[in-house]
Amino acid sequence: MQPHTDTLTLRFAIVLTLVLGIAAAGQLALEYWPGRTFDSATSGVWMTLAIDYADGLLYRPILSDAGYGGTRYMPLFFMVHGLLIRLFGDPTLTGLVLMQASVVLMIAGMARLMVLHAVPPVLSWAIAGITLATSLYQQYLTSLNCDYLAAGLSLWGLVFYLDSPGSPRRGALARGFAVLLFVLAFYTKFSTVYAPAAVFLWLVFTRQWRAAAGFGTASLVLLAAFAALFLYLSDGRMLQSLAATATGGTDLAFAAGMIRRFAMELAVYNPAVGICFLLALAKWLADGPAQWRSPLHLTFVMITLVTIVTFSSRGIAGNHAIPLAAVSLVLAGTAVAGSRIERRVLAGGFALLSLILVACWMPGVPSPLKTIRAEAVPTVAEIRAETDRWLPENGRLASENPSFAIVAGVRPVVLDNFSLASFIRNGHPAGTDFLKRIRAREFDVLIGFNPNSRWVTANGEPVALADHYAVVNTLGRRRVLVPRGSGS
Repeated sequence: MQPHTDTLTLRFAIVLTLVLGIAAAGQLALEYWPGRTFDSATSGVWMTLAIDYADGLLYRPILSDAGYGGTRYMPLFFMVHGLLIRLFGDPTLTGLVLMQASVVLMIAGMARLMVLHAVPPVLSWAIAGITLATSLYQQYLTSLNCDYLAAGLSLWGLVFYLDSPGSPRRGALARGFAVLLFVLAFYTKFSTVYAPAAVFLWLVFTRQWRAAAGFGTASLVLLAAFAALFLYLSDGRMLQSLAATATGGTDLAFAAGMIRRFAMELAVYNPAVGICFLLALAKWLADGPAQWRSPLHLTFVMITLVTIVTFSSRGIAGNHAIPLAAVSLVLAGTAVAGSRIERRVLAGGFALLSLILVACWMPGVPSPLKTIRAEAVPTVAEIRAETDRWLPENGRLASENPSFAIVAGVRPVVLDNFSLASFIRNGHPAGTDFLKRIRAREFDVLIGFNPNSRWVTANGEPVALADHYAVVNTLGRRRVLVPRGSGS
């Protein structure tokens, strides 16, 4: 099928959105990155896991003399980062390079998928590049996160499965490599089940029973093989960590609000992703039942369902919408090869994205760059100066964002504060130990903990942080606390 001729309006809308997105992302990067490290606690977790692995430790124990472990994060991303740290040092710079390489990998996979659906190559790359125009990307331009790598591996898995070479032998190798990519994506982030699930359903719906059985069997065998490898390398700590943090403290009452939180994420917090999703939904509806069983259409359905379910868990942020945004852009982009009205709808959607980008430069309109400015994100030099001021030699520093401890040159005591908070609520030994150390004022410096925190131990005894620690300064939006009587 030959692609339809693209209208000048659509091309202009695509180029304008792409240029504005690159300009906005570039401005943010140039203003943020000189002299700074990753500012989110999630980034600190990823970087700590990578440093631990670079030092030969895959998943730290949940409770040890060195501090607290426990996280829901899968291993592949931080293992790659750890290897880069071994080779080149500087966990921040290597993390930044890995993060942006993951974005490029995902964009390339998106572009190739659109080419396979009759979109001209140049427009495929341009539409895929609109990833940079979303506030979601700009938010994670200053963070370290596995979602882009996971999405990139998943999309390339789809590419290799759908774009199998002509000869049976090479076709089998390509499909086998696709299964490997799906499994690697799973061990980067477990929610990537959407892609292999879509392929399996497509094979079932088209009654390719032998192929479906082979795909399912190969996937399960590889999953088991990698699980055994990671359990061996971690001496079983991976399973202990995942088992202890699997639910994240979620209950049925919280899970019931997943659709509302999903809608809020797309409508309020990341409207650019919401627009891409609506464009993809319109294309999905326009293609009708005859196309709904295709791998791409099934992938869109599966990623939508997986994303909604993901929002049933506590501690979920916008990064979980990254693969949804990618798949939505791919499906929406196939409208380039569709009818005239489909191309007009697509052009209108991209024009709206351009208006959002322009509006973000206007006073009073929120944007990731304005948020960073308002929070006065500290530089590496500022973090080091503050920790040097309050932290004695061989002292103990616990920070809500482990990046601060890393910058200070000490091993993070707390790996994942979200998991630690869950351990405190559940009466886990790690949580009990942390509260005991708070009461004993064993930490010389705390950074980022809410001074108004009040915890209740397993036996019902309350622990108020303010009874034991006092605020002595701030680092951006975070408070610096020291034991009462030592510096306040």
